[in-house]
Amino acid sequence: MKKIAVLFIFSTTVSAADDMQIPMQRSLEFNRWYVMQVNSDRYPIDGKEIDKYVTVSTMKKLRHAQDPCYADDEFYEADFFTKSQYIGDDWSQNVVIASYDSDPVCVNVNITFGKKNPHTVIDCMVKEDGVWKVQSVAARDNN
Repeated sequence: MKKIAVLFIFSTTVSAADDMQIPMQRSLEFNRWYVMQVNSDRYPIDGKEIDKYVTVSTMKKLRHAQDPCYADDEFYEADFFTKSQYIGDDWSQNVVIASYDSDPVCVNVNITFGKKNPHTVIDCMVKEDGVWKVQSVAARDNN
């Protein structure tokens, strides 16, 4: 009986770890794509491709904030997704998952940009219509 309990606990742990791979990979894929877009002088919020990576509610708010009628009221000093005013010259080649955890709201994926001066953000990943997407982004200090 003990062997069955241990096997069950092990298989549950492996399954939970496997479940975290999908939001982590989606976050990584999004951030690599996003940095490449910005480096190519394309502002991703203007296009529709970003919609496959970011929740509908978040995109609605971001597009509202860039509307000239509201831009003065909702000015952001840093890029929403990178939490930075610039993209480091080594960021596009160095976007990695630093760590992750989950809570009742989302899977928090820590993404680090660059090696020279690493910069880390936390993507809050949620499922929307069966697809993992970015709901919000927070800055994280690098110590």
